[in-house]
Amino acid sequence: MRRISLIFQEILKFVLIFLLSFIWLRYFIRKLWIAVLVSVLVSAAIYGILLFFQRRKQAKIGLKLKEKMDAENMFLSLACEDKPIDFFVQLASKKHDNITKHKNHLVIKHETGTKTLLYADFSFEGLNIPRFMTIYNKIKKEKCGKIVICCREVSDKQLVSFCQNFEEKFLILDEYQTYEKLYKFYDCFPKITHQYKKEKRLAFKEFLAYSFNKQRTKGYLFSSLILILCGLFVRTTIYYCVIASLLVVFALISQFNPYFNVKGEPEIL
Repeated sequence: MRRISLIFQEILKFVLIFLLSFIWLRYFIRKLWIAVLVSVLVSAAIYGILLFFQRRKQAKIGLKLKEKMDAENMFLSLACEDKPIDFFVQLASKKHDNITKHKNHLVIKHETGTKTLLYADFSFEGLNIPRFMTIYNKIKKEKCGKIVICCREVSDKQLVSFCQNFEEKFLILDEYQTYEKLYKFYDCFPKITHQYKKEKRLAFKEFLAYSFNKQRTKGYLFSSLILILCGLFVRTTIYYCVIASLLVVFALISQFNPYFNVKGEPEIL
């Protein structure tokens, strides 16, 4: 679903760029099909430039795609462990000596006398204020000046400001920040024992089956009728003829093709 949402956003972005280009180019170019063609080319160029700078920015800021996948799989793997806090003890021991381990958290005693607490929350619902209070009531007796909570995600945007009501200094890390600020910083990574299955890309045959299913007939036919009706009030151009004809052909294929309209098996029980 996330991938489909991202694809839809990119399509919407291109359509908006196209509409903005078409509005101004249509003002200067009288022939509609030329205005549409030039608008498509200009929109593609603008979209390509924006995409280039967007990818360059993402490459400099944040994690790479593979690192994000590793961060997600590492969180899942630790969540499936019986004693995930053992890994964080191993990580912290690379720099600190005085470490006390508990069931879900560890306490580091520094030479200055201050203490830092790390709590590992492996709830997949994310961290919100009620869950934060449950965690805080468990660890407040440790009397630590700094408390680090590693979680999957922060599901409540008000949580960061809510943490300012306490004397302790809180640092909340989601699964990506935990990867970047702990795993990479200490060069200590949990073993990936469980992985999320990658979303299957839509095959070309499946795309055709979706596009030319009988349920799409009404949409293609309605769109072609709108263009035909518009041709009654404005001068018909090659653009209207080509697009309207294609929509009618698509409607015919969707309604009558035998390949993408397979009848379902009768219900047995």
